[in-house]
This record gives sequence, structure tokens and C-alpha cells, in this order.
Amino acid sequence: MVETTERFSDERATGFARSEVAEKLKPVIGLHEIEVKDDRLEFPSVHPSAEVSESELPDETKTTVILYKDITSISPFEARIEVLLQCGELYIFSTMDSVRTHINTYNSSGDIKSQKPITAQDVTENIWDSLDETLSKAKK
Repeated sequence: MVETTERFSDERATGFARSEVAEKLKPVIGLHEIEVKDDRLEFPSVHPSAEVSESELPDETKTTVILYKDITSISPFEARIEVLLQCGELYIFSTMDSVRTHINTYNSSGDIKSQKPITAQDVTENIWDSLDETLSKAKK
């Protein structure tokens, strides 16, 4: 089991303060071009086409915005920092390179907000359920 360098942050229904977010994301701010604004984080979007080589990606990139009030937890690990939002979206920032991942852990559509904040346990269960389902299909 992978250990965190620090315990999971307290789960919060009201989000985090700017200073807390800036401190916890300090190791990845420059690496991932994260801008820490008054009420939000902004960074270049994760491109949805994982199978497209980097040279084929469009020059123009959109910006991802995360409001501090929407953050449920920030979890630092040795090689990454995970930011979980109340709607179930998980952003993973590598501390080693500029690899960044976005996973929608709760909803089948990114446009639908969860009716309730989710916990790290919910995310874990959803990932394991999905992995179980994928493996079952592969065996058939």
C-alpha cells in the first residue's frame, strides 16, 4: 500500500482557504503552470485525447478552473498531489514531471454535479468497482 507523506487532509464541505491551497500545492505550482488566484486555481486543461501524441495536440489550450470552495481534500503523496472536488472530479499532479491527470470518479457525465459531497472512501470504492467490472469483461 502506498503511504502518503502526510495524512489525508480533513474532508471539508466548505472547501479550503487560498493560503492552505497554495501551501499544499507548493511543490507543483511551477511545474504545472498553476496560477493561484483570490478564489480559484487556474492551469492549462488536461487534454481529453489520451491516445493523441503531443505533437498532434492543438496549439490553443483551454484553462481549467478550480474554486477553493469546491475542494473536498488535498492529498500529498511522495510522487503526486491529488485534489478531490465535491462533485467527484479528481486532479492528480505529478511532483516529478508535468504529467497531470483528471478523473471523474463519481458521475457518468462531467456536466452533472453530485447531489452530495463525496469522500475519499467513495472514490476508492468507485474505482475498485470500475476495475472489477473491467476485469470481468476482459475474462469473458
